[in-house]
Amino acid sequence: MKRREAIQLFSLASLSAPLSPLMASFPRSYPEITLSEDWEAFRKEHYTISSEFINLENGYFGVQPNSVLEAYRKNIELINTQSSKYMREVYYKEDIPEIKKELAEITGTSQEELLITRNATEALNILIQGIALHKGDEVLLQHHDYHSMIETFKMLEKRKGITLKYVDVPLLPKSQNEVLKAYEDAITPRTKCILVTHLTHLTGQILPVAEITALAKERNIDVLVDAAHSFSQIDYSFPQLQADFIGVNLHKWFSNPLGVGLLYINKKRIKDIQPLYGDVKWEEDNIQKLGHYGTPAAPVVLTLKAAIEFHNSVTIKKKEKRLKELQLYWTQEAKKMDKVNIVTPLEYGMSCGIASFAIDGHSASEIVNRLKNEFNIFTVIRKLHNRTVVRVTPNLYNLENELDRLLDGIVALAKS
Repeated sequence: MKRREAIQLFSLASLSAPLSPLMASFPRSYPEITLSEDWEAFRKEHYTISSEFINLENGYFGVQPNSVLEAYRKNIELINTQSSKYMREVYYKEDIPEIKKELAEITGTSQEELLITRNATEALNILIQGIALHKGDEVLLQHHDYHSMIETFKMLEKRKGITLKYVDVPLLPKSQNEVLKAYEDAITPRTKCILVTHLTHLTGQILPVAEITALAKERNIDVLVDAAHSFSQIDYSFPQLQADFIGVNLHKWFSNPLGVGLLYINKKRIKDIQPLYGDVKWEEDNIQKLGHYGTPAAPVVLTLKAAIEFHNSVTIKKKEKRLKELQLYWTQEAKKMDKVNIVTPLEYGMSCGIASFAIDGHSASEIVNRLKNEFNIFTVIRKLHNRTVVRVTPNLYNLENELDRLLDGIVALAKS
């Protein structure tokens, strides 16, 4: 209890700090689940979790709550029995507009600015390959952006002759101003586009997207935001990011089944993005011109109704708070240990639920394997620009006693 009480006090102190505009509360009108912070009861009520291992690798994709999983099963049966009659008469005319309306309320946007995709990689590819870039134009990236997005820009480097420049973002900055200055210093007169990862998948570091975007807009530079991990992990609306282009995943922290993402484009900028998939039907300012990618996985998309209901009932504010508590619970203990290095900035607003670590004298692969084989804990290796680390990503169903088990493993490794 001493460990838990100490971390809760630290978390509460962090959460009481003044919020930046980016982290300011976005008003919600949905009722919260009343739990009195009884997360064990929450887990029993809403999740069916494997007893074979402790899953601390929820960053790949989220485990669906029971209500979402049941809706998914019903939607598979619906599509299988109602077939093309439902798809042609109901899906596009009634269900998709209803789902987009709910997503617009959550994101603080309009339906006309949203396109449901198959994942964030597809959403961002539509942006990267659709934005106007020409030979000699410069694009700013950082080494910890998602590899698929970096690879897409590398493809355009060969195809179009653009120039890629990497921002040296500090791994453990003292403040967000340090990150902002790194981007400002990297901008040149040739810079036309910046890819910014809101919350990096490698370490959980949050970047000051709103401030970077404001800096870029002053210079007529476009910003593409990869919000695959920040969406439904931290509390914000899309307008707060100030960016015109955002791609997210809905099967990670939003808890929908695998195979759905979301693309946002400011209504005024839709005309500036050329379709990745062939289309001549829609008007230039209609976002549907970018969505001509074939028959969707309808059961997956339909299940967004249940995922939205779960998201709204828990509330993003409570979710962010809990994920931060879980992160601090183990990191505050681990960072005191000899040879253990936490490579995630832990201050509120600098990260949330994700954190990564290394142990001197042990490779990341050894750490992951021993945690799995000796302590029954599943984690994952992540490769940074110049080192390899272990990523820990708890979700709402994880409990403190599981993180105690993680700490036992880290202690054993650090002492060996």
